[in-house]
Amino acid sequence: MLLRTSPILYTWLNFILLLPLFCNAQFGESETSIEAISLRSKTSILLAGQQNYSFEEIRNNTNLEFVPLSSLKENLGFSNDHYWMTFALENQSSGFKQYYLETARPITDIVNLYLMDDQGNVQQQYSGDKIPFSEKTVPHRKSIFDIKLEPHQKIQAYIHLKSDGEVVMLPIRLYQENSFFILTYKEQVFYGFFYGILILACLIYLFFFFALKDNAFIYYALYVLFIALMQFSLDGFFHQYFTPQGGLLSDRAVLLTAFVSLFFFGKYGGTFLDLKKNIPILHIANKILGVAITLGVLLLAVASSFEYCYPLANAIGILVLLHMIASLVVLKVKKIKVDPYFVIGISFLVLGFIVFILNNFNTIENSFFTNNGAKFGIGLEIVFLSISMINRIRDLRMENEHNQMLALQRAEDMNEIKSSFLSNISHELRTPLNLIMGVATSLRENKEEENLEEKCKMILSSSKNLLGYIEDILDFTVIEKGDQELKEVPFDLKSTLLKVVGAQEKKALSKGLEFNYTLSDVLPARIIGDKAKLVQILNHLLDNAIKFTNQGSIDIVIHCKKKGDGQSTLNFIIKDTGIGISKEKMSTIFESFTKKSFMDKREFSGLGLGLYIVKTYVDLQKGSINFRDNQKQGTVCELSLGFEIDEDEDLVKEDLTSIRIDEKLKMCNVLLVEDNKMNQTVVKLLFKKNWNSVNLTIANHGKEALNMMKENTFDFILMDLQMPEMDGFETTSIIRRGKANCNQEIPIIVLTADNTAATRKKIFELGANDLVTKPVNGPLLFSKISKHGLEKAAGKVA
Repeated sequence: MLLRTSPILYTWLNFILLLPLFCNAQFGESETSIEAISLRSKTSILLAGQQNYSFEEIRNNTNLEFVPLSSLKENLGFSNDHYWMTFALENQSSGFKQYYLETARPITDIVNLYLMDDQGNVQQQYSGDKIPFSEKTVPHRKSIFDIKLEPHQKIQAYIHLKSDGEVVMLPIRLYQENSFFILTYKEQVFYGFFYGILILACLIYLFFFFALKDNAFIYYALYVLFIALMQFSLDGFFHQYFTPQGGLLSDRAVLLTAFVSLFFFGKYGGTFLDLKKNIPILHIANKILGVAITLGVLLLAVASSFEYCYPLANAIGILVLLHMIASLVVLKVKKIKVDPYFVIGISFLVLGFIVFILNNFNTIENSFFTNNGAKFGIGLEIVFLSISMINRIRDLRMENEHNQMLALQRAEDMNEIKSSFLSNISHELRTPLNLIMGVATSLRENKEEENLEEKCKMILSSSKNLLGYIEDILDFTVIEKGDQELKEVPFDLKSTLLKVVGAQEKKALSKGLEFNYTLSDVLPARIIGDKAKLVQILNHLLDNAIKFTNQGSIDIVIHCKKKGDGQSTLNFIIKDTGIGISKEKMSTIFESFTKKSFMDKREFSGLGLGLYIVKTYVDLQKGSINFRDNQKQGTVCELSLGFEIDEDEDLVKEDLTSIRIDEKLKMCNVLLVEDNKMNQTVVKLLFKKNWNSVNLTIANHGKEALNMMKENTFDFILMDLQMPEMDGFETTSIIRRGKANCNQEIPIIVLTADNTAATRKKIFELGANDLVTKPVNGPLLFSKISKHGLEKAAGKVA
């Protein structure tokens, strides 16, 4: 089943079955002794360190200490030193011989060969990835040299080798011409198969990402791509095909691809295992490793030498692998299910890279399997991770099917809810309408009807219920559109609360319930907020408490906590002894439409939108609300809302019913700048009733006011903000900057319906003296006029 599902898996299984044939063809013992002649036992080496000798110095200086190469391991570890090797070759036959010499790794920077015959003639050949590929003597990805020997010819060979800090390996193998070409062909088949599978895996999982939009697929595809590019660089193909001229990218290809592959491996593992949810601390560690890798890339971009970059890349690789192992162990301990094929794939990858890294650090012997440990690890990893990704696709498909079933069920529920809602609203609206029509008919037929007052109350009560239902529907449509907003104005808090509590108390008493309320003594007299929404929230909560309580009591306690920055928090606790709320319903009480809610509405009246509207308005005001069970019986609702205390609170507390105007201010000129005719009339009536001696002049906008100031002198200005031609902000600014034909310090009191903190801040920055909100409170306005008028008079005396 899996073979039919995954072409990658099928191909990799064939690859594993054929791998021993490739290995034996390339490096098997039986053929190595025939096809490749090792010259390590006949080679001497000079460890020159950082001393860069020339060839002339090497062949003429007999004091240089060459040691047998066989005394050293083939793997010399990370190094940027200079090495010189020498050995002798002799053709003892009477025929011409041609050989190919292989030495060093494909990514070694400098590998030069010097061949000196008996007459002292020197032939020089070049290799290494520091030079353009076209300048190599033998155009091959490896460091290969062409050695031709005439019959009975003897030559002395010298090899100069230097790396930039990568691992230095010193294989010295001699191949006959035919054997070398056969070996090259088999390697091309091997590597073509290997890299072809990696690119295929990358493309397939890239397609899966675009189809499923799961980040694990894109991270895995990019990881496979860059791990392929890293191996491509290590094998010398990157220099051969991508950067044949050498240069900066060629020098950094191995390190760059290694860092990037580690980065995406970490991202893939973190996403696949969902570390952010399952193990937050290891998710943070994964991010730290990602930052370390990013710093490594930045260091690589500016580094002039890579002596420390290669060990750093290997060390970070070990940390990434340890992090992955730790993640799997912790998930196992926490009993969180992890796909077993993912664990097996990561295990093979870890094993392969441990062998590869240990070989880089020269802690294990060099061999074909240790040299290609990463390739074997990657190969087996791709097999098992492909299976795990297939399982992930299956899980995603099942999850998608489950979501589709839920969506279908939800659609069916919504259809049922829609029908229930229409039936319910029809019933709820029809009931008060029938009552209104019935009572109205009775009144028309019997003009001298007894109990007229009671019937009028019935009409009024039913009309209010009907209006409430319509308001709920309108509020719901506004909320669904996302058009809800706060209309913050100053209002009297205590009278508002008492009005709400008084109306609800009558409902409770008419149902035979006790109704108790407690108001805190420290409630602010006036607050700034959306009065209508506060009233609506309290009415819905108290309506529900009364509706679902058949006997017992309703208790409401209102506390206030004042803060130092002019803010206050109102805390409401509403307790009832009703039927309570089950744990099952507790999670859905704030939803607008649920099947359970409509089952309740068959037993209790109402549209069922109340708590949904309450929750929306509480969130809009950045408050909080929650329900819990009452210890005795019923439910406890805890509501918390924040409000700004009105700065004019202290003035309002004073008894200003009898307004006294100071004698100094009775005969003054006041300019009202207001465009609204109704507001002009209100202010004129206020002055006519309480301050008849004042000379009130009205300007319809700011520009007209500035023109009036050229002809008249005023003692006060009452300034509206939103006006045509020129608004109050601009007019105030012109006056305070001395560009108007009036006293620059004339008192300006702003009259506006906008009492937000931003507006207050702006008008006071422009230089206004005070602010009174609309609708205009007469006593408050005159108290402020007196205050600022006397301050001005005192300033003149001083």
